[in-house]
Amino acid sequence: MQEKIKKKCDDLKDLLLSKNESYGNSVFERGVVFDVDPIYAIKARINDKINRLKNNDSTFESENDLQDLTGYLILFQVILEEAEQPKKDWKDVILENRTSLEIEADYVLTNSCTDTSIEYPKPPESRL
Repeated sequence: MQEKIKKKCDDLKDLLLSKNESYGNSVFERGVVFDVDPIYAIKARINDKINRLKNNDSTFESENDLQDLTGYLILFQVILEEAEQPKKDWKDVILENRTSLEIEADYVLTNSCTDTSIEYPKPPESRL
């Protein structure tokens, strides 16, 4: 039984990664045509899959419905975890990605300025 569980999980993982590669991260982004929040869009997809299973509509039913539903639930977990992450301000991202030369230049510039309200990190050991 353990091997069957592993196989189902591996198949689902492969499906999700393959679809994400094909579609890009579109499931995690706002809609292109309709400005739909990704969380709402995933909930709608989950709801549609559950309705299809509930109504037992054999016209559209496929053996992949359960796999799709399980995949959407996993994507829903990922999107909720992502939404909980604190969003970085663009200034923080820029500050984090500066080179040591840029940090040294900022330090020199701030030492010659009178505005002491801005705190810049001390530069690393100078290579000069």
